[in-house]
Amino acid sequence: MNNTSKKNDKNIKASAFYMVGNLFNKALAFFTIPIFTRLLTTSEYGIAQTYLSWVSILTLIVGLSLGNSIRTAYVDFHDDIEGYMSSIFGLSLLSFLVSSALIIAGMFIFGNIDIILVICCLIQSYFQFVATAMTTKYMMKVDYIRKTLLLALPNLTIQVIAIFTIMNMHGDKKYFGYIIPYAAVYMVVGIYFVISSFIRGKKPLNKLYWKYALTYSLPLIFHGLSLVLLSSSDRIMITNLYNSSEAGVYSLIYNLSMVAMAVTASLEAVWVPWFTRKLMTGEKSTINKNITKYLEIALVLMLCLMFVAPEVVKIMATKQYYSGIYMIPPLVFASYEMYMYTVYVNVEYYYKSTKYIAFNTIVAAITNIVLNFIFVPLYGGMAACFTTVISYMVSFLMHSKHSRKLDRELFPLKQFAVPTLIFIIAIIIAYLLMEFWIVRWIIAIVGFIFYAAYALLTKRFSNFLKQ
Repeated sequence: MNNTSKKNDKNIKASAFYMVGNLFNKALAFFTIPIFTRLLTTSEYGIAQTYLSWVSILTLIVGLSLGNSIRTAYVDFHDDIEGYMSSIFGLSLLSFLVSSALIIAGMFIFGNIDIILVICCLIQSYFQFVATAMTTKYMMKVDYIRKTLLLALPNLTIQVIAIFTIMNMHGDKKYFGYIIPYAAVYMVVGIYFVISSFIRGKKPLNKLYWKYALTYSLPLIFHGLSLVLLSSSDRIMITNLYNSSEAGVYSLIYNLSMVAMAVTASLEAVWVPWFTRKLMTGEKSTINKNITKYLEIALVLMLCLMFVAPEVVKIMATKQYYSGIYMIPPLVFASYEMYMYTVYVNVEYYYKSTKYIAFNTIVAAITNIVLNFIFVPLYGGMAACFTTVISYMVSFLMHSKHSRKLDRELFPLKQFAVPTLIFIIAIIIAYLLMEFWIVRWIIAIVGFIFYAAYALLTKRFSNFLKQ
């Protein structure tokens, strides 16, 4: 087998592995929700979920968002990527120690927060950053086996340990049985990667790499924080401006709609290395030719999800959540908008235009908050669904405009018009058929079978992966 055939085979295997790993993670998270909501009181479950929200914020701060620089570093320092990895782990470890000291000192001065919670949160935040950085490295190397294992195994281990721990705990702090396994597992995994990276790379204090990483990554801290705000502000504002019950319904539907992101994350894990290689060699016409395929496979899968999701909600939840089925179409569409705008974000990453990535995301987050403030008191969770759609559309248009300034030859806006129009028409059909579940399921199943047969017969995606 020649080198080209080996690379093609690797791409095909990578796409399959990523898909399985991401779907496994999303399915595990979704199907364990009923278990943990029964093992924990609503208060304990709320503390645990709030803890994870703080982890997502602190991961960006203690890690300085340095993992995002690995994409371009893989191009600029390809021959010394191990040295670069050891360098960002050295810098992030310093940041982690300083941040931890300041946060713990501030806690004693200004707050009365459980010290164990704070320590667990800091530990998990740093080592979760380490694990995420390693998955980015494996993605760029197309090391699909290690990336998939790193996605799936820690999560599976955490869920199993957490269920066992909670069941054997007593008292009113069972949330520690949920939290400690997260911190412990990520700490074990993270320590292994940091030590092994220091041994292989041998450059934990490289000032050149530190300057490169900071210049690239610091603006992305604001991008990451804005993304967290964009995804969590809806629930916070629904609780405060409408009621907590509506926020619970919205949260369940939002989590279900984000299952589609398992598919898009898998596709992006194959697309980004391929896109980077093609852009490095100037094959822009090949990139533009294949973006249609990249958009259409996510379109088909998300439309199928949208048509069958109402019955999934009825199986997974009680009747109190049934009103949320009308929130499904716009939230799934919002997921597709996120997928579309990352196409342009990848261009901005390649050209190291991270300041504009951060600025665009901040504008989208502010748009979402302002619209929620106006409409959520009037229309509740449904308003939040459509404000999310508008906010992601603002983000898409801003990223596309800036990306086109960076490289006018890539991704004409018209390539996104057809899938967007198809999705809008499908949303109308989904609402018209909301009470006719058999018709919706037939459309989804038959449509998927026809598309899969068409893709297989024309070798549509194997031909793309072989380019």
